[in-house]
Amino acid sequence: MHESGSIDQKVLDFFNPWLDYTVHGSWSFLPQRGIAGLLQPVMVRQHLLFYSALDALCFCHFQPIWLQRPGSCAFSAIGFQPTSGQVQELKNQLPNARTIGVFDDDLCGKVLDCKVALWLMGRDANFDYAKDMVNIHYRDKEFSIPEPEFSLHRFRMLFGFRSAFRTIKPQAHTSFTTMLAHRKRA
Repeated sequence: MHESGSIDQKVLDFFNPWLDYTVHGSWSFLPQRGIAGLLQPVMVRQHLLFYSALDALCFCHFQPIWLQRPGSCAFSAIGFQPTSGQVQELKNQLPNARTIGVFDDDLCGKVLDCKVALWLMGRDANFDYAKDMVNIHYRDKEFSIPEPEFSLHRFRMLFGFRSAFRTIKPQAHTSFTTMLAHRKRA
């Protein structure tokens, strides 16, 4: 999908112990190495979640500051259909880390932001989409939010809950991967 030449070599060097470049041209984190950037679990202060290893590489290409203090930041690719158990397991592995979601700035990414925030607190909600509305059932409450107005912030405000989970979204692009692809074409 992306040649290694399109991603900063310093980023590739940092992630090299955890990366596998597949024959299909995509990146993945080596399963036996676990969480990328991890030196000692108690050292990690920020734990960034992505859909894929490529998303992490693209993000760090544009935000290299996250790589300046080795061991203080960790990076996980949780896939496109993560589970509550998967997120809880990562949380338990990094007891001192604040979790940050770096998912796409689209409806799927925004729903995942809400799901991860809830899963980190041991909760869950149901989301569905119909007629340009996001319908949410959380505990005994139900709300419908127009898709353009839907976000983690709006969800928190409607349902009145707080969490330490935060998100990072790309500016003027759906994802950091499309941001890199656009830059490469320009």
